[in-house]
Amino acid sequence: MSDLPGRRRLLRGAMAAAAASAVPAFSFAQNGSPASGQGGGKVLRLGYIGPGKKPANATGWALRQGHLQRELATLGFTEVTTRNFPNGPDLNEAFVAGALDVGIYGDTPAIVARSRGLENQLIGFDAVGMNVWLLTPRNGARSVKALDGQTIGVARGSYMHRYVLGLLKEHGLQKSVKVIHMFPRDGEAALDQGSIAAFAAQIDVGPLLASRGYPVIDEADKHPTLRGTSVIVASNKLLAAAPGVPAAWTRARRAALQEIHRDSEAYYAFHAEVSGFPLDVVKVSHPLSQFPEAAYPAEGLALLDEVKKFLLAENLVSRDFALAQWRAPEA
Repeated sequence: MSDLPGRRRLLRGAMAAAAASAVPAFSFAQNGSPASGQGGGKVLRLGYIGPGKKPANATGWALRQGHLQRELATLGFTEVTTRNFPNGPDLNEAFVAGALDVGIYGDTPAIVARSRGLENQLIGFDAVGMNVWLLTPRNGARSVKALDGQTIGVARGSYMHRYVLGLLKEHGLQKSVKVIHMFPRDGEAALDQGSIAAFAAQIDVGPLLASRGYPVIDEADKHPTLRGTSVIVASNKLLAAAPGVPAAWTRARRAALQEIHRDSEAYYAFHAEVSGFPLDVVKVSHPLSQFPEAAYPAEGLALLDEVKKFLLAENLVSRDFALAQWRAPEA
C-alpha cells in the first residue's frame, strides 16, 4: 500500500458525516427511536449489506417464516422494514443519521464505528468465519508476491479490506501495493479490463467470478484470523425502549436454524432467490457451519478481538473498547 495516511482515510471513511438522504426509502423518527407504524405500532428498521432484495442467512429465514415478527410482536413491534446497503460505511452513516434500529454487516465497519463513538451494542452474530477470494485477471498474477507494485481493488471499510491489509502485511507488501476502493459490482469489469491486478471479493461474488474463469490466488480461509464475521448490532435507543430485543432475536434465529438444518435445500433455494446468485455459488459461500446458534459464539468473539487488535495496531482506529461491554446482556 502506498502510504499509511491513505489506509487510515479509507477506513475512517466508514464514519463519514451522516446525511439523512442516505436512506430515503422509508420514514424514520428523527430522534433515532423506533418509528411508528400504522395504528400506532412500532416499526423496527433493519439494515443489511448486499444486493439481495431481502436479508438471507438465519435472520432472513426467520423473517421469511415469521419467527422474528412473532418474537418482536411481544415487544410491541407490528412491522419490520428492511433496507439494503452496498457496504458497511454506508450502513454506518444510516445508523448515525438515526435511520436504523438494527444493522447486520461486517465486523470491520462495525468495530470502526464503535471505536469512533457510535452508540450501539452487539446483540449477536449472523455468520462466523466468512471467506474472501482474491482474484486476478485471466492472464494476470499467479501469486500474492507477484502483486508487488500493483493495484488491488476492494470495498473500503469491509471485512474484505481488513483481509487485504493483513495479507499484504504477512507478505511484506503493505508499502508497495496500492489498495483502491471498489464496489463488488465493479470488480469483474476491472478484472476483465486489466485496470487492477487483483480484486478481493466477498461471499457469493468470489465463487461467481471464479466460476467465470478468474483465477483465485489466495483466500481468507488460508489465514484463519483474517476471516470475517457478520454481526448484528442494535442502537442504544432501541435497546433502551425495548430491552427484550436481543433475546427475541436469538430465539427467532434459533427457530430458523432448526428449520434450516432440517431442510437445507429449501433454505438454499430461498437464499438463491433473494440474493440473485446461482444455487451452487450460494452453497459454497454459506456453509451452514457458519451460522451460529449461540448469540455470542466463542469463535465469533475471538475473530472480533482479532479485528480490533489489527485495527489498533495499524492505527486505523485510535480508541480501544472492551468487547464484553459492547455485548448486550444475554437473557
